Amino acid sequence: MNTLSGEVIWISGASSGIGQQLAMQLASAGNRVIISARNRSSLEAMATQHDNLIPLPCDVTDRDSMQLLALQLASISDHIDRLIINAGNCEYLDIHKPDWSMIKRIMNVNFFGAINMLEIALPLLKKSAQRPHIVGVVSLATALPFARAEAYGASKAALQYFLDSLRVDLIEDGIDVTVINPGFVKTPLTDKNDFAMPFLLSSEKAAERMAKAISKRPYEYNFPRRLHYLLNTLACFPRYWAKHLSPKLNQHQ
Repeated sequence: MNTLSGEVIWISGASSGIGQQLAMQLASAGNRVIISARNRSSLEAMATQHDNLIPLPCDVTDRDSMQLLALQLASISDHIDRLIINAGNCEYLDIHKPDWSMIKRIMNVNFFGAINMLEIALPLLKKSAQRPHIVGVVSLATALPFARAEAYGASKAALQYFLDSLRVDLIEDGIDVTVINPGFVKTPLTDKNDFAMPFLLSSEKAAERMAKAISKRPYEYNFPRRLHYLLNTLACFPRYWAKHLSPKLNQHQ
């Protein structure tokens, strides 16, 4: 499945979907996986399935509580080998009846939540005896402007740029940074979507691909490739996309 073994890995958004599947696979491969999310009961249920899973419930949007969490994290392990920033949420903007506060809500989870994780994880990553690795789960949605996706797309684009810049600043520290851009994956979050999702993958299949990619430490990993290539091609025709294609894709099923 992958070559990762014997590492201490901290992953957020681990209570369901991709994060849950990835955590289970990494634990089964022989890694000690610290699993975080807001859903304490789900994390504790996961921990009963594997001795390598260690629940650490948290709300990544609450910076003050995350500072307290740092003490708990340090008591679990004096170092982290790999950080996987996976917590995320998606809500859509109805421009005719806009909930402007929703944009801040999404940014707090998808962008500032990642920053809060990095703030307390970076000192522990620097203590790793191996070459530390930061992995950020972003989205192929950043390739093109999708209708109603102002908040989600902007938050993910901000995270991608931040991680790309962070990679440059951490080269001298010997810390690798990987950005993973998945396409549509069947999760409780995407189950709420009311539009067609081409090349939809199961959470298990997506996690398998991500685990293999993470072991190779690429700068960026985009999947599925067919969707990645399609979106990049369409991005070459921004006017046609905005006027003709994107509105049709946004039609409710």
